[in-house]
Amino acid sequence: MIRIKAAHGPTGETEVLLGEDPMSQATISIVSVGKLATRASPYQRILVPTDGSELSTFAVDQAIALAAATGAAIVFVTVNEPFHLFTTSTEMIEASREEYERRQETHADRILEQAGTAASEAGVAFITVRRWSDDPFREIIRVAEERCCELIAMASHGRRGLSAMMLGSVTNKVLAHSTLPVLVLRKLVNVSKAPVYLAEELSGDSGRRID
Repeated sequence: MIRIKAAHGPTGETEVLLGEDPMSQATISIVSVGKLATRASPYQRILVPTDGSELSTFAVDQAIALAAATGAAIVFVTVNEPFHLFTTSTEMIEASREEYERRQETHADRILEQAGTAASEAGVAFITVRRWSDDPFREIIRVAEERCCELIAMASHGRRGLSAMMLGSVTNKVLAHSTLPVLVLRKLVNVSKAPVYLAEELSGDSGRRID
């Protein structure tokens, strides 16, 4: 079941909807339909942000299942925070700029490799993109536009707390500012506590990279 909300960028209407915190209350996936979503044809490219966390990995798996079922390709993107001399981040305090950036690049490459492997095993075409930015939501939207994506798929568990604030903040900002459709994937559970998936993963040809 999918809930549709109109999203036209940072307008008053959208901010009111986001202020109601729909993800913390929803028990279904949410699709925010942007101004550019005017075609009835299936999505051909789906942008999927990932940081290697359990929730973003869930979104990766769901997006792969959706892409396998519809024939879409996926653009995986991970956004790293740039090095700052004055910071409270332990990772930056305990390392030089060069060491910090090398570690972040290695970590990002590993995350993207894992996502690409999963896509390849499902026969889904994909590319990977690594970026640096203090505003992940802006970079996510920018990459989606640069790579001609027609859908952004992101995760949210719809719960409150610190982890929800961190994930929900980026997702809400993408919802507020993107003119592309945004699919918010929530990890639902049934009475047996087993995950409920958006789409059944289908078999296909070996994964292939796209330009």
